[in-house]
Amino acid sequence: MSAIKITALRKSFNRVSVLKDVSIEVQKGEMVALIGSSGSGKSTLMRHLSGLTFADRSSPSSVEVLGRKVQKNGRPAKQLRATRARIGNVFQQFNLVNRLSVQTNVLIGALSRIPTYRSLLGWFTKEEKLKALQALESVGLREHALKRASYLSGGQQQRVAIARGLMQEAEVILADEPIASLDPESSRLVMETLQKINRELGITVVVTLHQVDYAQKYCRRAIALKEGEVYFDGPIEDLDTALLTDLYGTNIPEGSRGYQANELPEKLSDFELNPV
Repeated sequence: MSAIKITALRKSFNRVSVLKDVSIEVQKGEMVALIGSSGSGKSTLMRHLSGLTFADRSSPSSVEVLGRKVQKNGRPAKQLRATRARIGNVFQQFNLVNRLSVQTNVLIGALSRIPTYRSLLGWFTKEEKLKALQALESVGLREHALKRASYLSGGQQQRVAIARGLMQEAEVILADEPIASLDPESSRLVMETLQKINRELGITVVVTLHQVDYAQKYCRRAIALKEGEVYFDGPIEDLDTALLTDLYGTNIPEGSRGYQANELPEKLSDFELNPV
């Protein structure tokens, strides 16, 4: 069964076409990089997957996650709420409640599965609290469980967001520019965490990235958007310099692709895209 299936997706804002008949399929257990220049439609596409944005109603589009309809012809599916409970979202802005503890932020991932009265009271069982600690252990942050979320660094907060997805028992993680505002070391830890849960737990991960080198290092497949259309979809090693140059409209320095997992240069400036 496909984890994600998008068919003929179209989206316009103020009559400006942002997505143009996009069709994509992602298999369960894949970790896929969604790349492209700013304004190519990456974030808009991601928002359609969890029903935060809906397609143009004039388009015969369909979005399915884990075999369930999220939307069809620009209208939300009846089971959208239940489907959302199986999708974890990691945003660029972290989206944690800063005044709450790290553990409580993780426990929020369980809200879709507990009675309403308990969610209103913030009442979690001993077993749920233990599970939250286990999720934090998985992302390397158990020792920070009782700290306020605001005390953590940006990279640590992003890993808390991933732990929240584990608490949610999400089968698909959608990470939209999760390392855009992070330093290189924090970026590495976040991407390694996403890779770990993909490999060890079989969670499907789709991550949007501006950094081609991180896509090459952590993902086996890339989907590239250009001006709202699928420009490339295939193995990451097939993303050669010519394709990247055309995709970004830049000159890609020699040696900016094809690095193995243990060969990434220490200086990310080696990968800077130089305008033509």
